[in-house]
Amino acid sequence: MMPKIEINPETCDKEGLCTRVCAEDIFKQEEKATVPVVVHPERCFYCGQCVAVCPGEAITHHGFEMDNFPPHTAEMDIEPDALLGFLRMRRSVRNYNQKRPVSRETVEKLIEAARYAPTGSNAQSLQHLIIESRQTMDTLARLCVDLFKEQLDVCQDEKALAKLDPRVARRIRAEQHFYESVISDYQAGKDPFFYQAPVLIVTHADLTITSCPVEDATLASYQMMLMAQSLGLGTCYIGNFYEYANQSQTIREMLAIPPDHDILMSFTLGYPAVRFRRLVDRNEPEVQWIT
Repeated sequence: MMPKIEINPETCDKEGLCTRVCAEDIFKQEEKATVPVVVHPERCFYCGQCVAVCPGEAITHHGFEMDNFPPHTAEMDIEPDALLGFLRMRRSVRNYNQKRPVSRETVEKLIEAARYAPTGSNAQSLQHLIIESRQTMDTLARLCVDLFKEQLDVCQDEKALAKLDPRVARRIRAEQHFYESVISDYQAGKDPFFYQAPVLIVTHADLTITSCPVEDATLASYQMMLMAQSLGLGTCYIGNFYEYANQSQTIREMLAIPPDHDILMSFTLGYPAVRFRRLVDRNEPEVQWIT
């Protein structure tokens, strides 16, 4: 849909900032200190940068709710050291307070944070499932164990492995212990998938709408995780689920995943059962500068 974009000549400061920030050359300024004109509205992918950059609030973009562009204020700024400390506070939580549920209003704050994550071509195609049912999570865990048993059979089929690329076969063999460990934990009564968390959030999307759906889901989920941390919640990525769930038609149907969608990301959510008193440590980064 081609949006209607208007520029008010009475309030336009004629600096042409809209022409500079627009990656699609929707605006054109014939000469300096003149009001830009809209020449290619059909190219717009609704990034909103023209509205956000205009100092005179001269642009009206009819593809947006114009009231949903609040001004940037100094209170929103975060000192770099404080931000780094906040980032170092986030860690994977696998031990949740079973007596403290997560309210729906709290989860909605996380979804609001995900809403403002960047997506390829501004597609905004992600959809989220909020699973609060312990029964549903227990069923998903059982179905995931079935998937892991199938993967283990592949690991142990030397004839099948011999037909694969040696690097692929080596990777599959290396995962055998992992599959065995997860299956063993589950059979011992543990929950190696969802850690008895109160909430599981699953993100899925149509892979054809954007060039980078996995990256879109990763960014959105991490913004949710950071919002969760600010609210005193803990989170943990569940690769054991999202890396395998698409292989199960039963799981897909159970979660009503559309046929043209894939599950891209999942993480658990809940209040930590313990308090962490120190920040995380990580290896020194390996960096190469090219000048």
